[in-house]
Amino acid sequence: MPSPRSSRGERFGVHRTVRSKALVLGLAIFALAAMSAVAVAASTTLSTGKASVNRKSRTVVVNSGGATLYTLSGESVGKVTRLKCVNSSCFNFWPPYKTTRTAKLTKTAGVKGTLGKLHRIKGKFYQVTLNGRPLYMFAFDKGKRGSAKGEGIKSFGGVWHVASP
Repeated sequence: MPSPRSSRGERFGVHRTVRSKALVLGLAIFALAAMSAVAVAASTTLSTGKASVNRKSRTVVVNSGGATLYTLSGESVGKVTRLKCVNSSCFNFWPPYKTTRTAKLTKTAGVKGTLGKLHRIKGKFYQVTLNGRPLYMFAFDKGKRGSAKGEGIKSFGGVWHVASP
C-alpha cells in the first residue's frame, strides 16, 4: 500500500504534467494565431465571385473571404479626392475594405484595373481602392459569399453598386 505522501506526490506530478501540456498547447495556438495575422497583413487580394444582384447571378469583385465589395457613386481618389462615406455612421453600414500600409495588393486575372490604397487620416487606416474608387462591404451581407443586398441603395450622398471586375 503506497504511503499518503507518495500518493499525493504522484497526483501532484500528474497535475504538473497536465498544466505543462496545457501551457505548451496554449503557446502553440498563440504562435499559430500570430503567424496567421502576419500572413493576412502581408497581402490583400481581390478576386471575382458570383453574387445574387437583384435576383440575377452576376460576376462581382470580392475580398479574400468571398464577400461582395461595393463602391459609392461620386467618390473618387486622385488629383482631387471626393469622399462621401467619411464617418462612423456610414462605416457602420458600409465598412471600408481595409488593408495595411505595407500590404501587397494583388488581384486575380478576372479583375481589371488599378489597385491602390487610400490613407484615411481621421480613421487612421488604409482602404483598398480599385480604379480610384474606395471599396466597401455591406453590413447586411454579413460577409456571406454570394450576397449583394447593398446594390442600388441610395444613402450617404450617392448610390451603392457592387464593384464590377
